[in-house]
Amino acid sequence: MKKIPIEFAVRAVWRQLLFAAVMLIDPSTSVASTPPENYKGPVAESPVLQRGEYWVYQRGNGTSSKITTRFPNVEFPLWIGRSWSYDGQSLARGRSDPSSKATRVPVRTECVVTAIKQVTVPAGIFEAFESQCSCLVVASKDRGCGLSTIWYAPTVKNVVSRKTDDTATSFDLIEYKLVAGGSVARQNDDNKNNQPSQAVPAKTSPKAVRSIPEDGSGNVPATLKEILVVFDQPMSSSWNLGCSPSFYPNAAAGRRCSEGGVHWRDDRTFVVPLTSGLKPNQRYSITVNPSVGLEKYDVSRAFRGLGQPKPIAPQRFVFTTGP
Repeated sequence: MKKIPIEFAVRAVWRQLLFAAVMLIDPSTSVASTPPENYKGPVAESPVLQRGEYWVYQRGNGTSSKITTRFPNVEFPLWIGRSWSYDGQSLARGRSDPSSKATRVPVRTECVVTAIKQVTVPAGIFEAFESQCSCLVVASKDRGCGLSTIWYAPTVKNVVSRKTDDTATSFDLIEYKLVAGGSVARQNDDNKNNQPSQAVPAKTSPKAVRSIPEDGSGNVPATLKEILVVFDQPMSSSWNLGCSPSFYPNAAAGRRCSEGGVHWRDDRTFVVPLTSGLKPNQRYSITVNPSVGLEKYDVSRAFRGLGQPKPIAPQRFVFTTGP
């Protein structure tokens, strides 16, 4: 059967945001409401909004709107791998005749949380749950009606960015106000450099609670395959490491500790692979956030708690290899 191409303009209903709404949304359908038992990553619960809180968004076409509610059609709690869907309607217009009258067709949008990422928008820098959403025409499962990506930041209690193939439905957060904790971040004449926004502070600052090998341990095998640094709270994806002496003697300058491809095993465990082994009878140290406290350092490249703009204090772990 010959496929008839059609053009869809999909926009979520959001009356306060006035985003040229053309999709009529029905209650969403959730696949699962709790994380799997073996899930160890971060979870975002449904935000509790307070009177006086607001969010201001700017669309890709330069227009902006202020809202006092959270973004619709996001199912909570959120975790990496969480999926949900919701039904609605979209306007369809024949490509062969752009002047033809658009008609409404039933569509279903399916979303899944794919990652935790650092997102920079005019209102600041945030750790956010990234969700990929795809729209399909109900009557024709092989016919798409748009893709979108949304980023939800727990510290803002709302979506901070949405990207689609249409500037009218793509937007970024430019200003917001939170009543709880007195947190306010604004985009104005004094704040145009994408500086990290003020977030509601955590009760305690995170810290590295142990290393593997353990701090102060001796007779560590020189054939060690990896070093782990474990934190007491969920962490952002950024990092800043120092090591002495170099784990990789032949590594390029400035990459002594990341030569093997450092990565996060989960949101509390940072892994430093050792691809070439260590020297025997050698004292090694690894330092978390060695650049913090220096005259110049990049806060976006430092260990920080999830959703927290302030880097953690430097910490040093030492071990010695055996013969």
